[in-house]
Amino acid sequence: MRDEPGHGDRRADTGEPVDAVVGVPEPAVPEADQAPEPVEPLAESAEPLPEPDPLAQLTEAVAALTEQVREHHERAAARERVIDKLHAEVERLRAGEQNLVLRPITTDLQNLRKDLLHQARTLPAELGRQQVADLLESFALSAEQALERCGSAPIRPEVGAAFSAREHRAIKVLPADDPGRHEQIAFVVSDGYLDTTTDRVTVPARVHVYRWSAETAPATENDPRAEGMSADV
Repeated sequence: MRDEPGHGDRRADTGEPVDAVVGVPEPAVPEADQAPEPVEPLAESAEPLPEPDPLAQLTEAVAALTEQVREHHERAAARERVIDKLHAEVERLRAGEQNLVLRPITTDLQNLRKDLLHQARTLPAELGRQQVADLLESFALSAEQALERCGSAPIRPEVGAAFSAREHRAIKVLPADDPGRHEQIAFVVSDGYLDTTTDRVTVPARVHVYRWSAETAPATENDPRAEGMSADV
């Protein structure tokens, strides 16, 4: 068994200790902590800082307010432009809707005008009263059909029919000689018109109406007023 070399062993060829030949490193000796270099305090400025200029601050504040006012005016102008655009759009739509509603009656009036011009050109030299009346009634019928297509139906009261405050307007009151004729139509001045959509009278018919009253009734043989009149005579 081979013995390990000891510290006192030496190499036979050189005569140096074995530890010197192996070269075992010696432990490093920690260096002493180096003290940090002292930081010199900043030297105070010899001159004090300038105070803010009140005029400059006021100028900046006024400029900021001016910018805010300008932005407010721009937003207001933009809103006005939007409102004007919407108003124009509403007017355009309203005009289109109105034209759409009036288109049927416009077409009927155009046809009526064409018929009137045609009859005026082809009217015979000798035309009787009845022929004129029939011609005018045909035109009135064309106008009536145009009104019905627009939802307006004529109200045609008849003489002797009961007076209706809803459909008729009494423009003249005539005394009735019979109580049975009270509130009856005596004469038709013009027809009225009824809205077929709402069932509402838009134009009442103009009529004359009978009204009976005991004071205005004609005296009879059994009436005391008649006896008094005979005695006076």
